[in-house]
Amino acid sequence: MHLPLANWDVNGEFELDYDYLLISLGARPKTFNTPGVSEHCHFLKVYCFINVWKEIKDAQRIRRSVMNCFERASLPNLSEEERKKSLHFVVISGGPTGVEFFAKLHDFVQEDLSKLYHNALELVKISLIEAGEHILTMFDKKITQFTEEKFQWDGIDVKTNIKVVKVHGDSITMTNSSTGEVNIPYGMAIWSTGFGTRLIILGFMKQIDQGNMRVLETVEWLRVLGCENIYALGDFSIISQQKVMA
Repeated sequence: MHLPLANWDVNGEFELDYDYLLISLGARPKTFNTPGVSEHCHFLKVYCFINVWKEIKDAQRIRRSVMNCFERASLPNLSEEERKKSLHFVVISGGPTGVEFFAKLHDFVQEDLSKLYHNALELVKISLIEAGEHILTMFDKKITQFTEEKFQWDGIDVKTNIKVVKVHGDSITMTNSSTGEVNIPYGMAIWSTGFGTRLIILGFMKQIDQGNMRVLETVEWLRVLGCENIYALGDFSIISQQKVMA
Protein backbone atom coordinates (compact mmCIF):
# COMPACT_ATOMS: atom_id res chain seq x y z
CA MET A 1 0.00 0.00 0.00
CA HIS A 2 1.06 3.63 -0.31
CA LEU A 3 0.54 6.82 1.64
CA PRO A 4 0.07 10.23 -0.07
CA LEU A 5 2.17 12.92 1.60
CA ALA A 6 2.72 16.62 1.09
CA ASN A 7 6.23 17.54 0.04
CA TRP A 8 8.19 20.50 1.38
CA ASP A 9 9.61 21.52 -2.01
CA VAL A 10 8.13 22.64 -5.32
CA ASN A 11 7.42 19.07 -6.44
CA GLY A 12 4.10 18.99 -4.60
CA GLU A 13 2.75 15.66 -3.29
CA PHE A 14 4.40 12.25 -3.41
CA GLU A 15 3.49 8.73 -2.37
CA LEU A 16 5.32 6.57 0.16
CA ASP A 17 4.99 2.79 0.23
CA TYR A 18 4.54 1.11 3.61
CA ASP A 19 4.03 -2.31 5.14
CA TYR A 20 2.60 -1.03 8.41
CA LEU A 21 1.29 2.43 9.20
CA LEU A 22 1.10 3.90 12.71
CA ILE A 23 -1.02 7.04 13.01
CA SER A 24 -0.30 9.23 16.05
CA LEU A 25 -1.24 12.78 15.09
CA GLY A 26 -3.02 13.70 18.30
CA ALA A 27 -6.14 15.82 18.42
CA ARG A 28 -6.84 19.52 18.01
CA PRO A 29 -8.56 21.84 20.50
CA LYS A 30 -12.31 21.94 20.10
CA THR A 31 -13.29 25.60 19.65
CA PHE A 32 -16.91 25.06 18.52
CA ASN A 33 -16.12 27.65 15.82
CA THR A 34 -16.22 30.38 18.46
CA PRO A 35 -14.83 33.57 16.88
CA GLY A 36 -11.53 34.82 18.26
CA VAL A 37 -10.59 31.71 20.25
CA SER A 38 -7.70 30.59 18.04
CA GLU A 39 -6.32 34.11 17.84
CA HIS A 40 -6.51 35.20 21.48
CA CYS A 41 -6.63 32.16 23.80
CA HIS A 42 -4.00 29.83 25.17
CA PHE A 43 -4.89 26.16 24.84
CA LEU A 44 -4.61 23.35 27.35
CA LYS A 45 -4.25 20.11 25.46
CA VAL A 46 -2.54 16.73 25.69
CA TYR A 47 -0.35 15.47 22.87
CA CYS A 48 0.67 12.00 21.82
CA PHE A 49 4.16 10.88 22.79
CA ILE A 50 5.89 12.20 19.66
CA ASN A 51 4.73 15.75 20.43
CA VAL A 52 5.47 16.06 24.15
CA TRP A 53 7.97 18.83 23.37
CA LYS A 54 5.17 20.99 22.03
CA GLU A 55 3.13 20.59 25.22
CA ILE A 56 6.15 21.80 27.23
CA LYS A 57 6.51 24.84 24.97
CA ASP A 58 2.80 25.61 25.45
CA ALA A 59 3.24 25.45 29.24
CA GLN A 60 6.25 27.76 29.07
CA ARG A 61 4.31 30.21 26.92
CA ILE A 62 1.41 30.24 29.41
CA ARG A 63 3.80 30.85 32.30
CA ARG A 64 5.42 33.75 30.44
CA SER A 65 2.01 35.19 29.67
CA VAL A 66 1.06 35.12 33.36
CA MET A 67 4.30 36.85 34.27
CA ASN A 68 3.78 39.45 31.52
CA CYS A 69 0.36 40.27 32.94
CA PHE A 70 1.92 41.02 36.33
CA GLU A 71 4.73 43.02 34.75
CA ARG A 72 2.24 45.06 32.75
CA ALA A 73 0.12 45.70 35.84
CA SER A 74 3.24 47.04 37.60
CA LEU A 75 3.78 49.85 35.11
CA PRO A 76 3.44 53.24 36.85
CA ASN A 77 1.33 54.91 34.14
CA LEU A 78 -1.59 52.45 34.23
CA SER A 79 -4.92 53.24 35.83
CA GLU A 80 -6.36 50.90 38.44
CA GLU A 81 -8.96 49.75 35.91
CA GLU A 82 -6.21 48.78 33.46
CA ARG A 83 -4.32 46.96 36.20
CA LYS A 84 -7.43 44.98 37.11
CA LYS A 85 -7.88 44.04 33.46
CA SER A 86 -4.27 42.85 33.16
CA LEU A 87 -4.64 40.72 36.29
CA HIS A 88 -7.94 39.09 35.33
CA PHE A 89 -7.22 35.48 34.35
CA VAL A 90 -10.06 33.57 32.69
CA VAL A 91 -10.21 29.78 32.32
CA ILE A 92 -12.94 28.62 29.94
CA SER A 93 -14.34 25.13 30.71
CA GLY A 94 -15.11 23.44 34.00
CA GLY A 95 -13.78 20.03 32.98
CA PRO A 96 -10.95 18.18 34.76
CA THR A 97 -8.12 19.84 32.79
CA GLY A 98 -9.52 23.35 33.16
CA VAL A 99 -10.26 22.92 36.87
CA GLU A 100 -6.80 21.49 37.59
CA PHE A 101 -5.10 24.37 35.79
CA PHE A 102 -7.46 26.78 37.54
CA ALA A 103 -6.32 25.51 40.94
CA LYS A 104 -2.63 25.47 39.94
CA LEU A 105 -2.83 29.04 38.68
CA HIS A 106 -4.39 30.15 41.96
CA ASP A 107 -1.61 28.45 43.94
CA PHE A 108 1.08 29.91 41.66
CA VAL A 109 -0.27 33.42 42.20
CA GLN A 110 -0.76 33.08 45.94
CA GLU A 111 2.41 31.17 46.81
CA ASP A 112 4.97 32.45 44.29
CA LEU A 113 3.97 35.64 42.51
CA SER A 114 2.67 37.22 45.70
CA LYS A 115 6.30 37.47 46.89
CA LEU A 116 7.36 39.32 43.75
CA TYR A 117 4.29 41.47 43.12
CA HIS A 118 2.76 41.90 46.58
CA ASN A 119 1.29 45.30 45.66
CA ALA A 120 -0.67 43.78 42.76
CA LEU A 121 -2.03 40.74 44.58
CA GLU A 122 -5.23 42.43 45.78
CA LEU A 123 -6.16 43.24 42.18
CA VAL A 124 -5.85 39.66 40.92
CA LYS A 125 -9.04 37.93 39.81
CA ILE A 126 -9.30 34.36 38.50
CA SER A 127 -12.54 33.34 36.81
CA LEU A 128 -13.70 29.92 35.68
CA ILE A 129 -16.36 29.94 32.94
CA GLU A 130 -18.52 26.85 32.44
CA ALA A 131 -21.45 26.48 30.04
CA GLY A 132 -23.09 23.77 32.14
CA GLU A 133 -24.86 24.02 35.45
CA HIS A 134 -21.87 22.69 37.43
CA ILE A 135 -18.16 22.02 36.99
CA LEU A 136 -16.71 18.48 36.91
CA THR A 137 -20.05 16.99 35.90
CA MET A 138 -18.38 13.71 34.89
CA PHE A 139 -17.53 12.98 38.54
CA ASP A 140 -19.60 12.19 41.61
CA LYS A 141 -21.79 15.06 42.78
CA LYS A 142 -19.95 15.16 46.12
CA ILE A 143 -16.69 15.92 44.32
CA THR A 144 -18.36 18.64 42.29
CA GLN A 145 -19.92 20.22 45.38
CA PHE A 146 -16.68 20.06 47.39
CA THR A 147 -14.67 21.66 44.55
CA GLU A 148 -17.16 24.48 44.02
CA GLU A 149 -17.30 25.21 47.76
CA LYS A 150 -13.48 25.12 48.01
CA PHE A 151 -13.12 27.61 45.16
CA GLN A 152 -15.74 29.85 46.71
CA TRP A 153 -13.90 29.73 50.06
CA ASP A 154 -10.63 30.67 48.32
CA GLY A 155 -12.30 33.65 46.68
CA ILE A 156 -12.14 32.17 43.19
CA ASP A 157 -14.91 33.24 40.83
CA VAL A 158 -16.79 30.28 39.28
CA LYS A 159 -19.39 31.23 36.68
CA THR A 160 -21.74 28.48 35.47
CA ASN A 161 -24.54 28.43 32.87
CA ILE A 162 -22.54 30.91 30.82
CA LYS A 163 -21.58 30.44 27.19
CA VAL A 164 -18.65 32.21 25.54
CA VAL A 165 -19.76 33.50 22.14
CA LYS A 166 -16.73 35.57 21.10
CA VAL A 167 -13.21 36.32 22.29
CA HIS A 168 -11.71 39.73 21.54
CA GLY A 169 -8.16 40.88 22.09
CA ASP A 170 -9.03 42.50 25.42
CA SER A 171 -12.51 41.21 26.34
CA ILE A 172 -14.73 38.13 26.20
CA THR A 173 -18.36 38.23 25.09
CA MET A 174 -20.54 35.84 27.09
CA THR A 175 -24.24 35.12 27.20
CA ASN A 176 -26.56 33.90 29.93
CA SER A 177 -30.30 33.25 29.92
CA SER A 178 -30.89 35.70 32.77
CA THR A 179 -28.31 38.44 32.14
CA GLY A 180 -28.16 38.33 28.36
CA GLU A 181 -24.94 39.23 26.53
CA VAL A 182 -22.12 40.83 28.50
CA ASN A 183 -18.45 41.71 27.90
CA ILE A 184 -15.75 41.17 30.50
CA PRO A 185 -12.15 42.46 30.16
CA TYR A 186 -9.28 40.05 30.73
CA GLY A 187 -5.51 39.88 30.78
CA MET A 188 -5.10 36.23 29.79
CA ALA A 189 -7.61 33.60 28.64
CA ILE A 190 -7.20 29.81 28.72
CA TRP A 191 -9.40 27.62 26.50
CA SER A 192 -9.83 24.03 27.69
CA THR A 193 -13.09 22.66 26.27
CA GLY A 194 -11.86 19.31 25.02
CA PHE A 195 -10.52 17.86 21.81
CA GLY A 196 -11.70 17.64 18.23
CA THR A 197 -10.58 15.32 15.44
CA ARG A 198 -8.14 16.67 12.88
CA LEU A 199 -9.41 17.18 9.33
CA ILE A 200 -6.98 14.68 7.84
CA ILE A 201 -8.26 12.00 10.24
CA LEU A 202 -11.88 12.86 9.43
CA GLY A 203 -11.11 12.34 5.75
CA PHE A 204 -9.43 9.01 6.50
CA MET A 205 -12.41 7.89 8.59
CA LYS A 206 -14.75 8.49 5.66
CA GLN A 207 -12.54 6.32 3.44
CA ILE A 208 -12.81 3.35 5.83
CA ASP A 209 -16.55 3.73 6.56
CA GLN A 210 -16.12 5.36 9.97
CA GLY A 211 -17.49 8.71 8.84
CA ASN A 212 -20.35 8.50 11.34
CA MET A 213 -17.95 8.11 14.28
CA ARG A 214 -16.69 10.93 16.51
CA VAL A 215 -13.16 9.50 16.78
CA LEU A 216 -11.21 6.76 15.02
CA GLU A 217 -12.08 3.26 16.28
CA THR A 218 -9.54 0.51 16.83
CA VAL A 219 -9.55 -3.03 18.24
CA GLU A 220 -7.89 -3.75 21.59
CA TRP A 221 -4.50 -4.16 19.89
CA LEU A 222 -4.83 -0.65 18.38
CA ARG A 223 -5.40 -1.89 14.83
CA VAL A 224 -7.82 0.42 13.03
CA LEU A 225 -11.21 -1.17 12.43
CA GLY A 226 -11.62 -2.05 8.77
CA CYS A 227 -7.85 -2.06 8.10
CA GLU A 228 -5.32 -4.89 8.23
CA ASN A 229 -2.02 -3.06 8.60
CA ILE A 230 -2.90 0.39 9.96
CA TYR A 231 -2.64 1.16 13.67
CA ALA A 232 -3.58 4.24 15.70
CA LEU A 233 -2.81 5.55 19.18
CA GLY A 234 -3.46 8.84 20.89
CA ASP A 235 -6.39 10.99 21.97
CA PHE A 236 -7.94 11.02 18.46
CA SER A 237 -8.72 7.28 18.64
CA ILE A 238 -10.69 4.94 20.87
CA ILE A 239 -10.75 1.19 21.40
CA SER A 240 -14.06 -0.31 20.33
CA GLN A 241 -15.75 -1.71 23.41
CA GLN A 242 -17.71 -4.17 21.29
CA LYS A 243 -14.49 -5.67 20.02
CA VAL A 244 -13.08 -5.91 23.54
CA MET A 245 -16.23 -7.62 24.84
CA ALA A 246 -16.13 -10.07 21.95
